[in-house]
Amino acid sequence: LEGGRPYRPDLHPQLQTPIELRRRKRLRCRCQECHAVDVKSVKSVTVSRCCKMASPPLRKGGKRRRKYDCLFERLPRTATVIDSNSMVAALPATTKHLLEEYIKDRSPGSAEVADVLIHVSSAHPTHLRTKELCETLEAVTLIGSDINRILQRHPERRTDGRFTIYDLACGHSLAGVLLAYRFPTVNVVCIDRERRDCWTSYVDAFEKLGEKSKGSATVLSNLSHEEGDAFSVRPKEGDYLVMLHGCNELSPHALELAGRNGCNYAIMPCCLRDGLLGVRTDSGNHNWGIDDSSRYAAQVGYLAGKYGCEKIAAISHQITNRYLIVFG
Repeated sequence: LEGGRPYRPDLHPQLQTPIELRRRKRLRCRCQECHAVDVKSVKSVTVSRCCKMASPPLRKGGKRRRKYDCLFERLPRTATVIDSNSMVAALPATTKHLLEEYIKDRSPGSAEVADVLIHVSSAHPTHLRTKELCETLEAVTLIGSDINRILQRHPERRTDGRFTIYDLACGHSLAGVLLAYRFPTVNVVCIDRERRDCWTSYVDAFEKLGEKSKGSATVLSNLSHEEGDAFSVRPKEGDYLVMLHGCNELSPHALELAGRNGCNYAIMPCCLRDGLLGVRTDSGNHNWGIDDSSRYAAQVGYLAGKYGCEKIAAISHQITNRYLIVFG
């Protein structure tokens, strides 16, 4: 007997005792296809599009994030993140199709972006890495929303030609290219010590398959690339600084540059050397018990507090273990 009533496994779960219901809720099974979790006997459930398994209710935005995580887990991986050496061109046809649908979903109203990026992967197989594509799309989605918020507050910046987005230490430049296509009336400048070959591949593909904005001679007439030190730039007050995966001193320097010039910014720190910010998170014999993810989150939180950032957002942990973006 439990609670004065006999246990009847044949009864409906709602008629069983609270103790047994709690026990049943802890029973889990995991889909071998997408690793979604099935929780038995939960009253309110949603259905994962990947494997049709019952899963716990999600907060707002959770359905989309789970759908994307199912895709990210199907991509080539090392440990818990997408393999940094995986090329889009080398993916199986079915996976590439899912990736193409993901790009369209992340580019609402601009489905041609998927055609552009798939074309780059086909014409230049070594120019588009799977991990770089996914993390850039996720980051640009968040950054684009922040820039939209600023432009709604200051609509004159859309057309006066004085608002510039700087993609500092741009590397492959994909973030700057996507932002230039999304905001055709805003100047976008990519800056790095050298211009990579993939820059030309992206620009040529957008010129071939993209759509020109009204009054523009070319698709990306608002985009330029400068070779040099990222911190030789002198932005104006109100400009927007972007830096994705700035290692060690780069992220603090970018935040200082934004503060000195009164700029808005979106900075995704990468590796932050222990003690760089004046706080240690690792002992000599590694017995402090802080794992890499906790260490990274603590360092980014300290960095955000030190420089007075407004908010911290995250992209999916399934893509990269350097997943936080600070905004201000």
